[in-house]
Amino acid sequence: MKTWLPYVVAAVLGIGVALLAFGPGMGGGGSSTEGPDGVAKVEKKVQTVDQLRYERSSAEVVADATANPPPPPGTLRPQNKAEIEHAAKLARPFNKHNNHVSAFWKRAAQLVSDPELAAECGAMSRYLRDQASLADDSIDIAGTVAKEQELSKKVRAAANGNADLVGIVDYIDASTQAVLDGVDPTTVPKPGQTAAQ
Repeated sequence: MKTWLPYVVAAVLGIGVALLAFGPGMGGGGSSTEGPDGVAKVEKKVQTVDQLRYERSSAEVVADATANPPPPPGTLRPQNKAEIEHAAKLARPFNKHNNHVSAFWKRAAQLVSDPELAAECGAMSRYLRDQASLADDSIDIAGTVAKEQELSKKVRAAANGNADLVGIVDYIDASTQAVLDGVDPTTVPKPGQTAAQ
């Protein structure tokens, strides 16, 4: 008998056993595209939740948010010092004014035809943001409001009958006056709103 024959038979059998043990469709983790049943079920569940989320109408989303409001701050755990200071900073009339008026300064920058005046309006929006981040004793509310009122006069003079621009300037003037009067600026109606809205 030839001496190489047993080696050839062993090699062929070894390849056959390997194909049976680790080949496609066998339990050895071949190239099957399906994952384990558990993974497939989780992916299907995630898809269903996403579909439900995106199939809801705006009214359903609003109703759900109204029915399930977030808990008041400090009820799940006590607020730390930084959170308390941040909440107090947001409650300042000037910061409320800034949060609402800053976008209107940006819109005014888009509506004015003079590029230099547009740049001033954009700069005012950034200036208000910087002022709002200062501590209570560092902020110059009267000086900042005076700068806003001076710029609003320039914008009003350059409005040339643009009703949108005049409405924005009226709103900014009313909001700055509310800050000076110590009134909540969020009660000032925005352009296009009535006082009841």
